[in-house]
Amino acid sequence: MKFLRKPAVIVPSIWWLLLELGCGGQYRPVANPIVSHGGQPQQTHFAFVVNYNPLGNGSNTEVDVSGDSNMQVLPMGPGSVVEAYEGSVQGAIFVANRDGDSVSEFSLIGTVTVQNVSLFPGSRPVNLAATASTLMYVVNSGTNSACPKTGSLSVISTASLVATSTVCVGVNPGPIAQLPSGGKVYVANKGDNSISIYDPTTLSVTKTLTPANGVDLNPVAMAASTDGAYVFVVTQGNGSTPGILDIINTSNDTIGGTAPLGVGPTSITLDTVLNRLYVANTGGNSVTTFDATSVALGVNPPIRTLGTTQVGTAPVSVAALPNGLSFYVANSGSNDVSVVSSSSFLVVGTIPVGQNPVFVATEPSSTKVYTANAGGGSISIIQVSNNSPVLNMPAPQQDPNCDPKTTTCPLQRPQMILTQ
Repeated sequence: MKFLRKPAVIVPSIWWLLLELGCGGQYRPVANPIVSHGGQPQQTHFAFVVNYNPLGNGSNTEVDVSGDSNMQVLPMGPGSVVEAYEGSVQGAIFVANRDGDSVSEFSLIGTVTVQNVSLFPGSRPVNLAATASTLMYVVNSGTNSACPKTGSLSVISTASLVATSTVCVGVNPGPIAQLPSGGKVYVANKGDNSISIYDPTTLSVTKTLTPANGVDLNPVAMAASTDGAYVFVVTQGNGSTPGILDIINTSNDTIGGTAPLGVGPTSITLDTVLNRLYVANTGGNSVTTFDATSVALGVNPPIRTLGTTQVGTAPVSVAALPNGLSFYVANSGSNDVSVVSSSSFLVVGTIPVGQNPVFVATEPSSTKVYTANAGGGSISIIQVSNNSPVLNMPAPQQDPNCDPKTTTCPLQRPQMILTQ
C-alpha cells in the first residue's frame, strides 16, 4: 500500500447532483505514465481539484497551498465529476469519470502514473467512498449489463486496480457513505426513494430501506458519524416543503428518528473537530447546524439543532476550519462565500469569489480556503487571516489546442476539492 502525507479534514457530499440538475466481472486498467515531481515534505499542504470538461477528458489540478501555485494538471477520463482519497491513508486519489464509464487513480507520492479502471458500459459513475485503503466503492447511476434495470455499486481493489465485483442497488443512486474502518456501505437511490445497504463481509446488499421503513422522499446527501453508529440522510421532500434529516441506526439498519431541515437541502458536511453536521439548504438560503454528539433516538427531536444561519443565495457546500473557529459556505447563486462564526452562528464576513461556486474546502493549517467555481472556470483562494480573496486561478482549457492569444478559450469546470 502507499504511504501518506498529512491527512485533511474534509467530508465530501453529493456533487453528482450538481451536474445532473449482474454482478461481477473483472476489467484491467490502462496505465498512462505522467512524469511528475517527487514526494513532498509532510508540512507542505496541497489542494487537488477535479475539473469537468464538457468537450472531452477532465483533469485534476494540484495546487501548492503555501505558494498558491499550480503544480501540475493530470488528465482524467471523460466527464470527471467527483474524487475521493484511498481511505484514511490518503496515499492516492480516485476520480469518477461519469461520461467515460471509468475511474481514474493516481498516487500522491513519487512519479505519478494515472491509471484508468474500466467499468461496465452505461455505468455512469457519479460518486465514490472508501474508509479503508484496500477497497474503493463506486456508485453507478446508469444501467449496465450487470444491472439492466437499476443503478449499481462497483468494488475496486486498490492493490490490483480492478473492478472485482458489481452489485445492483436502487434507481438513480448517487449519495454514498461508508462506516469507519471499511464498514458497511450505504447508497441513497433518489429514483425510488430507497437506501441500499452493502455488507463487505458478505459482498452483497443485505437490506434495502424504503418509504415503508420511514425513508423520506428524495434522498440527496449522506454522512456517517465518526463512531459509525449513525448514518445521516438529507432528504428534499417534494421540493416545496422543508427537507428532513433521516437518521439511520446502523446497529439494526432502521430509521431511528428524523429532524427538520430548511427548504431544498442539497449537501451535508461532517465537522470531525467539533463533531457537528452542516446542512446546506439551497432553496432556503440557509445552513442548519446540528450537534452530532447529541443523538438520542426515541427522543423528539433525536438530535440537537445548534442554529440555522441565513447566508447568501443558493448555498451548496460547507467546510469548517480545522481550528474550530469558523465555517465557510459556498453560495452558488450569489457567487460568494459566507464566513460563519462557529460559536455565535452569525455571518461575520462575505467574500466574493468566481461564478457559481459549487464546492468549498479548507486545508489543515486553517490558513486558506478554496472554492471550485464551475460557472467561471476558476479556483478561488481565500486568505483566512483577513478573509479576503488572494487569487482566482483559472482551470485548464476545455480544448487543449485552443490558442488563448488569438481567441477566448473556454475553461473546464471545477467540481470538487480535496486538501491535505
